Amino acid sequence: MGNALGQRTSVQGEPPAMFTNQKHQDTRMWLLTCTDYFGRNSWQGENEAQRIRYAICRMEGKEVAPFALTYRRQMTREIAYTRQEGYEFWHPFAEQALRRFGPTHEAEKSLREKGLVKYRGDVAKFLIEMENLNINARVTGIAWRKMIEDELPVEELRRLSHTEYVDVGKWLEAVRTITRAEEDFTERKDLRGVGPSGTARGEKRKFEDSKPTVAAKHVKKPYTAQEKVAYQKKAGERKVKKQGSMAPAREVRHMVLADAHKGVDQKVVDKRKSDNECTRCGMKNQT
Repeated sequence: MGNALGQRTSVQGEPPAMFTNQKHQDTRMWLLTCTDYFGRNSWQGENEAQRIRYAICRMEGKEVAPFALTYRRQMTREIAYTRQEGYEFWHPFAEQALRRFGPTHEAEKSLREKGLVKYRGDVAKFLIEMENLNINARVTGIAWRKMIEDELPVEELRRLSHTEYVDVGKWLEAVRTITRAEEDFTERKDLRGVGPSGTARGEKRKFEDSKPTVAAKHVKKPYTAQEKVAYQKKAGERKVKKQGSMAPAREVRHMVLADAHKGVDQKVVDKRKSDNECTRCGMKNQT
């Protein structure tokens, strides 16, 4: 592609970014960018050795510099280094760079990440994430289908079971079509009975009726120190006023026996005593 663009346009390609082997940098993408740059700028290097020198100049940092210096000296036999055959060609250089700075254990990492991908109502996003991770994991056959089916809803699996799919590509297309149709149906069902306000009347009423009634929690009002003093003063005044309005308690007088019989004839007192009556008033059941 770079060669074709270089022959048909006069616009120069952007040089590749400096490669420092950071976490966000992909060695494969950087090498591809270098190849496209040379294709659009054919004057940059007359042969592959010059292009390798240019690519080495775009490598810097303590992790990359030792590789760049060693490869250049082994390619040109500088400073009494032993010359390596074939190092002046681009393919060995790219292979050595990938072996040194390329990603490792990609298959295991991708397989672990595939187990974390979940279907959340968007089949297009779900399938593209699974397919991208499967580039390195390379899961095929029944295992590949099982990983996808485990995340799909039961209704979609039921509809998929009506047809037998031998080809994996046709099966994936059926998964995409059927699941997307079910998503569209769910969206239409949610919009059913929507009024001008944009809410479903029936569903809203059912939701409100199903809400549990929770008593409102009483929150005490915070009072200042001055308000508390004023309240205590008023409470004291009300207490004094209430006590003043109450009837005075009946005074209990302890009468002496000699005074209790004043004005009562002695014969009457004796008779009442013999009849078990009160010697003062004549009533019974008194002590």
